Parts: sequence; structure tokens; C-alpha cells
Amino acid sequence: MATFLKNITLVSQSAALYRDDRLKKAEVSGYQARYILSVYDNEGVSQDKLAKIMLVNKSNVARQVSALEAAGYLMRRQSEEDKRVMCVYTTDKGKQIVPLIREVNASWRRLICEGLSDGDKAELDRILQLLVDNAHRHLEREVYDKSK
Repeated sequence: MATFLKNITLVSQSAALYRDDRLKKAEVSGYQARYILSVYDNEGVSQDKLAKIMLVNKSNVARQVSALEAAGYLMRRQSEEDKRVMCVYTTDKGKQIVPLIREVNASWRRLICEGLSDGDKAELDRILQLLVDNAHRHLEREVYDKSK
């Protein structure tokens, strides 16, 4: 099992390096690209919910959203329903970079899936989604619920 987790980490780190290289001209890191896509796919998401979606600490969300807001890719607004909650949105600049980020991600997927059949890729997607669902469920129960 240690090799399994090590390999997942290596693929994730490799993907971040690849995105860093391909997004350098846009002055967005591979890590920040994840934030832009997550907000774009969940416009108006609260920072707390974004942390749960991305499986990161709230402090990481605050830092990255602040940096991306300063760079003009994201913006925060106070929630209409709860004035204590900050909601995050992509700006026009953020929306314009989404196609590039998606193409970089698709390119990476093509590269790392070389030699896999369509069936292999579908099975890999199914298994990885199961792992993500399990991670969300266990973190919700064992980490996020404890922090309330």
C-alpha cells in the first residue's frame, strides 16, 4: 500500500510541475489553476465549502484566493444570506484562462495515459473517483465535523 500512495503522490506532483511549466506565461501556478477551476465550476462558493471541495485547509484557501484576487483571477463578495460568509467568483480574467487550464490538464492526461486502452482509462477514472468519494466522506466525518 505504501507504493500505491507514493505513486499517487508522484503523479500529483508531476502534474503540478507540468501545469507550472505550461501556465508560466499566464503567471499562474499549477496549484493556483486548481483553485481557478474549482471556483469556476462552483461560482459563488464559500471559502469553507471550497476547502472541502478541494480537500485543503481553510488557511490555504484564504491565502490562495487572496493571491488570485490580487492577480485579478478571482473576487470575493460577502454572502447575501450570511454576512459572515465570503463567496468566491471568477473574474472575466479568470474565465478567460479556464480553456487554457483545461487544455493543459487534458494534455497531461493524454501524456500519462499513453498505453492505456479506453476501457483502462474508464476503470481508472471509476477507481479514482471512488477514492475521492471515500476521502470526502471520511474527512467530513472525522475532520470537518470535529472542527465545528
